[in-house]
Parts: sequence; C-alpha cells; structure tokens
Amino acid sequence: MKPLNLRFAAVMLGYGGAMFLVYRDEVLGPFLAPLAVLTASVTADVLQHIGIAVVRDGAFLIHPAGFAYQVAYTCTGFVPVVTFIVCLLACSGSAKAKWSGIAVGVPVLIGVNLLRLTHLFYLGVYAPGAFAFAHEVMWEGLLAATFIGLWLGWLNRSQLRPASFRSVALSGRPEADCSRGEILSPSDDRKHGHR
Repeated sequence: MKPLNLRFAAVMLGYGGAMFLVYRDEVLGPFLAPLAVLTASVTADVLQHIGIAVVRDGAFLIHPAGFAYQVAYTCTGFVPVVTFIVCLLACSGSAKAKWSGIAVGVPVLIGVNLLRLTHLFYLGVYAPGAFAFAHEVMWEGLLAATFIGLWLGWLNRSQLRPASFRSVALSGRPEADCSRGEILSPSDDRKHGHR
C-alpha cells in the first residue's frame, strides 16, 4: 500500500473545511430535503415488506402505536457517501479502480444506512429502551466501521500490482511474500524446497 500523499491530505483538508462551513440545517437541510423524503419512502417500503406497519408523512415515519421518527438530512447517508467518493478520488490510482470502488462502496453505504433506519424503527416500536444506544452508539460505530473497511479494502486492492503474484491456480502457491512485497523467482523456489 502506498503512503497517503500530500494531494490526498490537501483535498481532505479542503473537503473538511467545506463540510464545516455547509453542514448546517440552514444550508444543507433545504437542499437535501428531497433526499430525506426519498430515504423515508424507501425505508417505509422496506418496513412494510417485512410486516411492520408504518405510515409515511414526508420524511416522518409513524407507527400506529405511536412511535415516530423523522429522517433528517443527516440520516440520509449523504455525508458518508460523499466522503467516501472524495476519499477515493483524492487517492492515487487509476480512474478504473476509483470508479470500481465507488460502484461497490456507494451501494454498500446506502444499504447499510437503509438497514440502520429499518432497525432503528423496529427498535423504536418493539424495544424502545434500546433505541437511544442503537441510534447514538451502535449504528454510528457500524457505519464508521463499514466506511473504514470499504476505504481500506479499496486502498489495498487498488494498490496491488498484478506482477507481484503468480497465479495460485496454476502453481498452487503464491509467488510473492506479500508482507514484504517480494516476488519469488524460480531460484527462490529451490531455497524454499519447492520444485
């Protein structure tokens, strides 16, 4: 894996500064309101599909027993998705690797967020005592772990060099000592007892 470079640091610093300036209700709230309604609509569809009664009113999800929550712009998954895209685009690597990472990572992040919203509604209806912990701790940690896992996985995969591996399918063993980035030559095979 290559060390993160100065360009990455500069882009992320600029992105962080921009988010600091615009990540406010009065700035992003109106802009992302349609996304919040769409997210609430999809969440309501999932809840109904799994047999949980829900009524949607704009970005509000309401259970007949009284539990309700609003899908705010902060709950849409917008920030993790955009941050993931910025991270990938700021890193060195081919355009193909970047777009492949985005094509995998964005749906995963959106799916995890949808799972989060569905689970939180379920907890609000059936286990309200667990809602606060799940909302403020558990799901924040799971989203962060998902983001970090996707990004580090992409970094690892996009930085691999095809020449550093021999086809395991052909030889039945790896060519390289991946921990040191070495490529084994046929003379190394004899030293290690391979023919």
